[in-house]
Amino acid sequence: MQRTLALAVVLLGGCGAQLSNGLDPSIGGVDPATDAGIDAVPVGDAATSPRCASLSVYLNFEGQKLTRGPSDATLNQASWMQIAAGEAPPYQSGNADRATVLQAITDGVTAQLSQFPVTVTTRRPTAGSYMMIVFGGTAGDVGSSFGGAVNQLDCGNGVRNDVAWISDNGKSNQRAINSAIGAIGFGLGLTATLDPSDCMCGWDNTCTRDDSAACKLGSPIARDPKARQLCPDLTPQDEVGAIRAAFCH
Repeated sequence: MQRTLALAVVLLGGCGAQLSNGLDPSIGGVDPATDAGIDAVPVGDAATSPRCASLSVYLNFEGQKLTRGPSDATLNQASWMQIAAGEAPPYQSGNADRATVLQAITDGVTAQLSQFPVTVTTRRPTAGSYMMIVFGGTAGDVGSSFGGAVNQLDCGNGVRNDVAWISDNGKSNQRAINSAIGAIGFGLGLTATLDPSDCMCGWDNTCTRDDSAACKLGSPIARDPKARQLCPDLTPQDEVGAIRAAFCH
């Protein structure tokens, strides 16, 4: 069962969450839109740590053309697109400190997934299944209904090669990192929670996520029964278990 889901967050003197999409109630994202190679390895000894080899995470900072279709990272297709084709430019291409920013985001995503451990890379994998998170540009560039980030809710995790997008808003590295972790969760069928410190807070519900620190994964944690996007008969949810099962088994 697949539906598209994304985090709806508006940061105006704080961080608020809301849905704004008149096209399809199953589409959501970070910030309602007004218009519609550094390799990283998990923290620890890579030579001795058991690796989660079923799935990897590809952080794409260098610009990417996307087309509308069933989500598939290997084909650069995304089902959440509202246009036939689009292109995300390189993330923060005009930032003189860009290399530092990219390293910080890569390190942050890697650290937050280190308990599994998941392979996080900024080079496209040549084999195996992977989630691609495209960073850069605005909603109009990629045809997203939301201006901050978007991904597809996949109840049951039927799609292996998910495609997510995170905007080039430059608000904070931690916000980008937390959005990436949340996007991964949505691709596995995790839905919104009400804990501000949890990575799924704010994903299409009224929870206000705290992006001043690294978000956490609940194990278990109650889903928000009033969230706009829900997977049937799945509450509470084990966020750690879901990621471990998808990436490690």
